[in-house]
Amino acid sequence: MLLVQLPAFRLERCGFTATDVVGLLDVVKQAARLVALTPSAAELGLRRGMTAAEARALVPEVELIELDAVGEEEDRRALVRALEALSDRVGPAPWSADDALVIDLTHSARALGGEEQAARRALELVGGFGHAAAVVVADDPRAALALATTLAPGDEPLIVPAGELRPHLASLPVGALAAHAPGGEELLAALEAVGVETLGDFAALDPASVIGRYGAAAARIHGVARGGVDRRAPVELVEGDLPSVRTALAGATTRAEIAFALPGLLAVLCERLEELDLAVVRLRVVLHWELGDRRSTAVSVRIGRPTRSVRSLERLVRTRLERLDLGSPDEPPVPIDELVLEVEEAASDRGWQPGLADRAEGGEPLPDLLSRLSDQLGEQALFSPVLADSWRPEASWAPGPFPSLRTASPRARSVPEDPVDLLEHREHDFPLPRPTLLLTRPVAVDVSCDELGPTRVRFEQSWRPIDRRAGPERLQGEWWSPTGWLDREYWSVEVDGRCAWIFRDGGGWAVHGWFD
Repeated sequence: MLLVQLPAFRLERCGFTATDVVGLLDVVKQAARLVALTPSAAELGLRRGMTAAEARALVPEVELIELDAVGEEEDRRALVRALEALSDRVGPAPWSADDALVIDLTHSARALGGEEQAARRALELVGGFGHAAAVVVADDPRAALALATTLAPGDEPLIVPAGELRPHLASLPVGALAAHAPGGEELLAALEAVGVETLGDFAALDPASVIGRYGAAAARIHGVARGGVDRRAPVELVEGDLPSVRTALAGATTRAEIAFALPGLLAVLCERLEELDLAVVRLRVVLHWELGDRRSTAVSVRIGRPTRSVRSLERLVRTRLERLDLGSPDEPPVPIDELVLEVEEAASDRGWQPGLADRAEGGEPLPDLLSRLSDQLGEQALFSPVLADSWRPEASWAPGPFPSLRTASPRARSVPEDPVDLLEHREHDFPLPRPTLLLTRPVAVDVSCDELGPTRVRFEQSWRPIDRRAGPERLQGEWWSPTGWLDREYWSVEVDGRCAWIFRDGGGWAVHGWFD
């Protein structure tokens, strides 16, 4: 995970540098307050949350400017789009008070020439926008954010080798990880009371004691301090008949930003499903937009085989999001402030065991394949052929629901004794064979015949003898139809080891299909 921290982003975009004494104002709690300031302003004692009057009283020479929320958001989106050159998963850093972005390099680092090259490229990209950044590559994004506080903007990137987070974090204060986490202030006070000041001290505590005394949020921070990985963003689990989860997206406007939040959201949901011994059958994805009327967009994702696999669900949801309309490219995108995943239907998780001896079962399970095809191609793309009441072969079937609702074959009827009934029995219960491949449109061919039937057929300007023939089968035209067709005389003929289905009508001979 590559983290880009931009501590002065909000003022750098306005043309100021770290040496300028400048503060950014916004209306908070019915007063104009500082929401960002340059490092030089912070060194003089200014702090976020101060009113404009307090700031001017403390530092009279400070320059205060008003927040341009629209322009700032446009610049932030432009920065995200630029960083998407490194990965398709770029999003805000979890629990970050400063402007920081996380880039998942899991699948792109090698193509970029390694983690160090990717980190240097990130510095170049943000530098092209006039920003100085601190860049860290580490296993965990929150650990990377904590380590970024040890760097000055513009310093060489810090690359933490895989599995070596703990020694790098040990000397940092506990607040480097816990300050912005939910309940962080209470956790810091509680740890200070027992003399725990550094992340090394915190990591030395027993995990069972941490979760028992301080709760699950503290346990996740403790796991990161010990060198573990916790990529989950702050997620709220909503209990009900079926669980759902929600997380804030901080004004996401691209599919990549939405997809970045998916793994953590799905991890929490699947943990809860495991506790309930359930698996997802149908999932609902809801996006809440930052509009006055709280507009929402929802799509359903059908799961082929009930599952609570984060990887399988993420793949299906990402595929479904590709078809989601996020607005016209000619208009400014409307930010999305919340992503919700709701389990619409679930089933008991009975597990799934592929055949150990049958290699054919080693591929994608059929239900998963059908669900993926349905999402990508549309529900009408999958169908089962069902018989239609038509004498015309090309119209003798119609698309039906898939999978077919027919679960059993009809029982065989007894052979009748009446000659007329016997003839109908043979016509309906023992029909003549039909080709495996029926051409959409018959293809005209030349056929030579004798008094018993066809003897030669010409394919591709070459006459070829017919080795065997069976027929004729005469089908009468649909004279009652406005587009009726002439009577046909069908033959099954074998040519060069292949069996064709040909017919003759008033227009000559034609090939209508091939037998397997």
